[in-house]
Amino acid sequence: MKKYKTEMHCHSWPVSRCALHKHEELVEQYLEFGYTTVVLTEHLNEYTFHGMDDKSLVEKMDYYLDGYRNLKKVAGDRLNILLGAEAHFAGMGDSDFLIYGADEEFFLNNPDIYLYDHWRNGAHIRNNGLLLFQAHPFRYRQMLCPVECLAGIEVYNGHIEQNSHNRMAEHWIEEYPQLIGISGSDHHDPWQYPVAGILTDEPITNNKQLVEILKSGNFELIRDEETRNKCIEDIKNAQH
Repeated sequence: MKKYKTEMHCHSWPVSRCALHKHEELVEQYLEFGYTTVVLTEHLNEYTFHGMDDKSLVEKMDYYLDGYRNLKKVAGDRLNILLGAEAHFAGMGDSDFLIYGADEEFFLNNPDIYLYDHWRNGAHIRNNGLLLFQAHPFRYRQMLCPVECLAGIEVYNGHIEQNSHNRMAEHWIEEYPQLIGISGSDHHDPWQYPVAGILTDEPITNNKQLVEILKSGNFELIRDEETRNKCIEDIKNAQH
């Protein structure tokens, strides 16, 4: 039975400006919910660097990576922290793309990646041995990306304040069996509960291992609707 839990979609403050979860709180919460690994996928787009017009692209990317570095430092040996990204690409509007397998050097060498289109980035990411997934492809205002650019899609998104139409994503991937389906909590705030990710036979401790497991298909999806519904109820009760 697969038992090691990895979060595939997670944000934190301050790099993801829409998130409120600080690193110390985030680590404690994921440990409480039994996770062994978190892939930090901070937002990577022009808004990420709002107010940084005087900085170079490399300086901006160094700021972006500081979020990962700090979370990894806070986690220590208690929780495995892997580097990922949730990026916008030119010509795809507000559509979001998850990048897996990249190290700091890749991002520092490609600090303008969010300024290029999905065709260029799809090939570039694949040629570097990395994986590109479209996040919540059926959420409002998303544009479906050509499957030729992708390794897979997020078929289950657990964000409690968004309707990601997960069933549509499940049906879509049935039409394209070459794609890999993943699950992520899309975690942003302390009051959200981790409800998604993947289950594996062994803990995932590095990005190379993550890529190999995703390619192999040797994992199960976490779709914890019971905990998600409890989170929604807890938020409602706290507001009264």
